[in-house]
Amino acid sequence: MPKRIPILLCALILLAVAPGCRRQEVHSAAPPELPPVQAALLRVEPRPFTLAVPITGTLYSNARVDVKAETAGRVVRFDKKEGDPVAAGEVVLWVDEENYKLAVRQAESAVQVAEAVLEKARVLEAHSSSELERARNLLASGGITDRDLKAARVAEQDARAQVSLASAQLEQARAALNVARKRLRDCAVRAPVSGEIQRKHVNPGAYVEPSTPVFTLVDNSRLELESAVATADLGAIRRGQKVVFRVNSFPETNFEGAVEEINPAIETESRSARVRIRVASSGSKLKSGMFVQGEILTGVTSNALLVPLSAVYRDDRSAKEARVFVVEDGRAAARKVALGRERDLQVEIVKGLQPGDVLVAEQSIEIAEGVRVAAR
Repeated sequence: MPKRIPILLCALILLAVAPGCRRQEVHSAAPPELPPVQAALLRVEPRPFTLAVPITGTLYSNARVDVKAETAGRVVRFDKKEGDPVAAGEVVLWVDEENYKLAVRQAESAVQVAEAVLEKARVLEAHSSSELERARNLLASGGITDRDLKAARVAEQDARAQVSLASAQLEQARAALNVARKRLRDCAVRAPVSGEIQRKHVNPGAYVEPSTPVFTLVDNSRLELESAVATADLGAIRRGQKVVFRVNSFPETNFEGAVEEINPAIETESRSARVRIRVASSGSKLKSGMFVQGEILTGVTSNALLVPLSAVYRDDRSAKEARVFVVEDGRAAARKVALGRERDLQVEIVKGLQPGDVLVAEQSIEIAEGVRVAAR
């Protein structure tokens, strides 16, 4: 009986210890691994990338004209409204013509008088020439003295002078008539070029004089854009390069132009140069004064590594260094990258990625170093 007691004690100890051992085995087991994060993946491959210089500016018309009155008088008619189209040579405004019609009639009468005076002078010239010839004949036969011949010669010279004077007076009268007729024509103010009425400076009833502005005309089919470009970007810009731009009124429409002129002088305050761009015709969409945002297309890189901006993590929008996540052996791995040019929501990676790398193409709070990633 005494030998059985130690055996029973050992059995009780084993029973007491066994549950603890089992619990320890459960706690030491590894936790189950989380499922992979579903993400949009992109294989990085070289492809062409268009290089561009960003620009901003305001459209203006190189055919903007301030039309002025060329005669004095009261405006009797101005039918056009601001925004109305006009053709080159079309009459837009009329000034009272009454006084100028009277001036034309007066000048016409003066011409008639001058013509009559000239005709009379020519008759007298013919008579004086005949008398001079007669006097010469009489002198040869002894019918008159030498003094009489000299008098006939003076009379003939005077008659010729009167003809010259009357001819000059006739030309003067005709010139005055032309001036009067022009002033009468100037009562009808015409558009010098085709375009639209941008602004009316006077209305019917207003009194105008020569050099008084009456309306401003703008031709929106001949628009240009002037933009300041930083000196760092000037080296890539050439005449004839294509320009693509947008305006707020038509945000989904791309308009085009071409570099026309690069100002040779640098503005010392802004360290930039003015670039003038000729705008292609756009129908009636573009207007002088519109604000423009666009870019000058300066070239193409044939083997650029482009990634979406949505895949790039950076603290500052203007920073040229950032990080991205690539997938290595099924897990996310952070990479430091150097950024190049940006265009159309894409950015060029100039350092940090290699062709064939698999990139996580969008940012996510679930993506971190070592997290398992699967294609969505």
